[in-house]
Amino acid sequence: RETLRLLRRIGGEDAFHWLDPLALSWLLPGGRKVSLRCAPLPAPLHLAWGLLTSDAFPWSEKIRMARALARFSKRPFQVAPQIQTLSQFLDATGQGPAARERFWIPLCNAVMNVPPETAPLEGLGEVFRRVFFGGRKDSALGVARVPLTEMVSARAGKFLDQKGGRVRLHEGVQEVALRGRAVEVKTKTGLLLSADLLVLAVPPLSLSALLGGLWDKAASFKLLGKSPILSVHLLLSRPVLEGHFVGLSGAKFEWVFNRNANWDLKEGTQYLSFIASAAEPLVRLKDAELIELAWRELVERCPESGGAQVLHSKVTREMAATFVWNRETGPLRPPCETPFPNVFLAGDWTDTGLPATLEGACLSGHRAAEKVREYLSRES
Repeated sequence: RETLRLLRRIGGEDAFHWLDPLALSWLLPGGRKVSLRCAPLPAPLHLAWGLLTSDAFPWSEKIRMARALARFSKRPFQVAPQIQTLSQFLDATGQGPAARERFWIPLCNAVMNVPPETAPLEGLGEVFRRVFFGGRKDSALGVARVPLTEMVSARAGKFLDQKGGRVRLHEGVQEVALRGRAVEVKTKTGLLLSADLLVLAVPPLSLSALLGGLWDKAASFKLLGKSPILSVHLLLSRPVLEGHFVGLSGAKFEWVFNRNANWDLKEGTQYLSFIASAAEPLVRLKDAELIELAWRELVERCPESGGAQVLHSKVTREMAATFVWNRETGPLRPPCETPFPNVFLAGDWTDTGLPATLEGACLSGHRAAEKVREYLSRES
């Protein structure tokens, strides 16, 4: 909801293909395809119908999945105090192998970007509560029509320009100073900027470096760590997959996105992006090994792709894609406010109650904007 609020403001409502009601599909080794397709019904009936008719899970596992998901319908979540991670929750609720492999673990990796053994249940539980027990459209999937960086940078920059703002690129901040009621920012090129207030929307390590000498707690932000996301991009000589994306059941690369469908590219060739979140075990492999692994996992689950040629390949590693949310780092997440009345924080790693997602990032930005408004109202 916060993401859509931002997109509406900057004129980006058309930035997504909306898959409503929710539909997920997985390719199994050997080529069989199974799905979970929700119905156009009010929540949570849409999910109940989807589970009832799904061919991705045995009946016994569907019942256990439904009972487990129901525990997240309200706050506080209905779990024993000693159950703190997703892995403990899956064991306690008797989740079966198919449910783990196709639902719980891939969604945990994608949303939390940490493995189930360390993922705090409160984080994933809050996502499930919002997605499956809000309105039906809260569980709709939005697939970006263009790369998000490209879309947001262009439209947000134009919006700020229209409002009298200025975007200064390649001006890395080197120092922050507090001068009474004013704040000063010095950049690496020597530019000195002065303002009434400051919102810092930077990664934890950067904030620790900028405010470490002014705020004792800032030094602890480096302990939030970093978790990688890995992508392998293949351009194939012909189309082999339909739809916007599909899961690869049991694979290291759990999701494959069809960029032809996502970005409305002309067919002929096909551009596929293989995504592995919580990818610490994979990022140290060489590019050639990762490309071979992604291709092998695709052919095992889509045998007809074996006849296609790989025309181009590329590996991208986002080594610090998100912070690491676990039981130790959760309490370290700071609120929007700082000890300084005119300095505020924003970022998906701040204490939003959500994982490091687009929604969490937008929520933190809107909170910071409200704090700015309140401060200016008091000072005027």
